Amino acid sequence: MFGKPLAYIVKIKEIREIPGADRIELASVMDYTVVVKKNEYKPDDLALYVEVDSVLPDGISPDLVAKMEGIKNGTILADASEEVRQNAIDEILKTSKYPYFEFLRDKKFKIKSMKLNKFGVVSQGICFKPEELGLDKVKLGQDYTAQFGIKELIQDEEEAGLNTASDNFLVKYLMRYKWYRNWRKRHNIAEVWDATNPNKSDEDNVQKVYSRMYAEHKDKIWVATEKLEGQNISIFSENVEPSWFSRVFRKIKEDKRIGVCSRTRELNPNGTGKNFWTTVKRLKLDEQIKKIPGEWWCRGEHVGPGIQKNIYQLKETDVIFFDFYRKEYYIDTKNGKVKKFRWVKLNFEESKLFAEQWKLKFVPILDENYKLPAGTVNEKGVAVSGADIMLQQSDKNTVFGNNLKHKREGFVLRLKDDYNVSFKVKNPNYSI
Repeated sequence: MFGKPLAYIVKIKEIREIPGADRIELASVMDYTVVVKKNEYKPDDLALYVEVDSVLPDGISPDLVAKMEGIKNGTILADASEEVRQNAIDEILKTSKYPYFEFLRDKKFKIKSMKLNKFGVVSQGICFKPEELGLDKVKLGQDYTAQFGIKELIQDEEEAGLNTASDNFLVKYLMRYKWYRNWRKRHNIAEVWDATNPNKSDEDNVQKVYSRMYAEHKDKIWVATEKLEGQNISIFSENVEPSWFSRVFRKIKEDKRIGVCSRTRELNPNGTGKNFWTTVKRLKLDEQIKKIPGEWWCRGEHVGPGIQKNIYQLKETDVIFFDFYRKEYYIDTKNGKVKKFRWVKLNFEESKLFAEQWKLKFVPILDENYKLPAGTVNEKGVAVSGADIMLQQSDKNTVFGNNLKHKREGFVLRLKDDYNVSFKVKNPNYSI
């Protein structure tokens, strides 16, 4: 999700030898595995860890970057000697604000999963020694994303929340007031995210949370569902006052409004959210969800042509649901008997039944009785963590759509009896 921590201080948990490798070894960071130089780190060292799908900043001004590229391709200093050309490039490199990131220039400063086939290991992210970056007195968990200007690698601007035309200071200020929110709804203006909505969907990676999840829930039953590659979408219903015309002439006492949200905001059907609304209208999901008694928040994945390269080879866009919330009202007796509401998330059995009853497509179920694996030792005597085992399990083909030879993005685990507890297992080979 756009805006999340991407670079933060971690503790090196373990250093493992890579059989056959003379200059590199494998560091365990949380439950990530990261290739590092040999003897660069030891257990309990602190390091700045940068997550996969991050983009580090270019420390050289754009005009000098263009000049450097011109020197390299021969359009600048074409007749100069190789030594003169290299000296000119070296002078430009000296201007870099972040010289320690320069070795990533050929990769456009992007941090991606990397598989070293020769050694059979995967590196997820990158580690820097804090002192090499000019950092001192660092603390575990300290976030340096903003300080270094590190950005998330964006595949889809709507998914990342970058198409929010109305997301400015004045709108954010006025959104505090109910009258303004109601006015925007009446005029179909795209919203910033309403704080009363359910929490945004963005599960942590297994490498971040496995140790804690195993300690707290190792004997419990989980549900594994495929993690679909698409755009996060929510369709919700809410009770609204009917217009005076409807009350007087149509005798309608209550009415419902249907809204559509991306991961970060409510979408205007005539604005940048038009594609979402087109799918919803074509599938008549707005009509279907409006029929459901009560007020609901139905969250899923928007997939198909024009979305994430349509890896499932669908002929039309579709919505596949995975979470359902019921709005439940109660009286807050602590604050003068004020009527309030909360969102109650359905568990697995309730979600399956709800989707079946209201003809809403449900996410592919991979295993209804999954248990978290414990760490082990492989045939070569190398320790394999439970997170590593789950990452191996994620490296399979999709079971969804018309392209079953395509790798799946991974899977999501939710506690069978408490869907509020969840995390994702992303296939480490998916984006390699």
